[in-house]
Amino acid sequence: MSFPTRFQGHFRLIVGVVVTVIQLPTVLWLCVWTRTPLPALVALGLSWPYLKRLTTPWNTPAPSRSTFVALGWWSSCLVFDLLMLPAVLAIRSGLPEAAVVALAAVVALAVGADAALARPRLRRRTVRIAGLAPALDGYRIGQLSDVHCGPQVPEARVAAWVKRFNGLDLDLMTVTGDLITQGSSHVEAIARALGGLRAKDGAFVSLGNHDYYTDAEHLVRELERHGLGVLRNRGVVAERGGARLYVAGVDDTWTSRADLTRALAARPEGVPTVLLAHDPDLFPQARARGVELTLSGHTHGGQLGVPGVRRLSLARFLTQWTAGLYREGRSWLYVNRGAGTTGPPVRLGAPAELAVITLRRE
Repeated sequence: MSFPTRFQGHFRLIVGVVVTVIQLPTVLWLCVWTRTPLPALVALGLSWPYLKRLTTPWNTPAPSRSTFVALGWWSSCLVFDLLMLPAVLAIRSGLPEAAVVALAAVVALAVGADAALARPRLRRRTVRIAGLAPALDGYRIGQLSDVHCGPQVPEARVAAWVKRFNGLDLDLMTVTGDLITQGSSHVEAIARALGGLRAKDGAFVSLGNHDYYTDAEHLVRELERHGLGVLRNRGVVAERGGARLYVAGVDDTWTSRADLTRALAARPEGVPTVLLAHDPDLFPQARARGVELTLSGHTHGGQLGVPGVRRLSLARFLTQWTAGLYREGRSWLYVNRGAGTTGPPVRLGAPAELAVITLRRE
């Protein structure tokens, strides 16, 4: 997706205004508290090296020391802003001002550093399915989503995630869309990295909207050349001890390529189904068709949210299915927060993840 050159300066200005607003309460507090303009100068020195490299919303600068310093600092400022009111109340209640401010600063800096530097966390979830065959009880499915291989996420980092999954000896491996950020420059890289995935019943991929910001046919060819099964409105049957599991995938919804009817056309009657659907908004359709488990991504958990409260995140502007596990009747949906990012490589209150879903008999 192109971004007109004439708008690049405007984009940088908008981001600059936003981050100035985020920093302003913290910087003013610190200037008053220290009685010097030094905090304002420090804020400018931390922010400008990164801001001047911004060009588009999608291709922010490749990570460098200035990237992590700026994003960590801005995240810390936002957290400190939120802590200012309770800090003032604590000081007015008689607690030592220096101790309160120091504690707030330590918490803000720790959260900010985690937002900019933390690697994906391994999430383990259990889904109970009525009528699941005994041979499939305990069946473990790995899910990697929203990799966004590109300037922010190099091939080596994806390969490290693949290595973590391979060490779990999984039954099935799934990748639910947005493998790249945009363009053709990282198509071969992501195919090589994901080609290293190993699971007893294979590794399967569905496509997301970012995968069509390049030549998707080239991407699919490279993935298949490296041994991955690309499920574009189709499914396959996995067998284990005489029991069967139908693994299906739908294509991208944003380009109107998704066709759930075709994806489920070959589903054997009575066989439980796992559906790979990048966009969680397909869940109501999947539920209506009796799909037991839908694996999605797309939302990134908002990348900015309130920890532990999934309704309070930027993902609410996209969908009601923001992150984590949902159940309606016999159908389950798991929305993976994703391993990569788009835009600035930072996550505050919405940590990146690698997921393992275990099927159990209900």
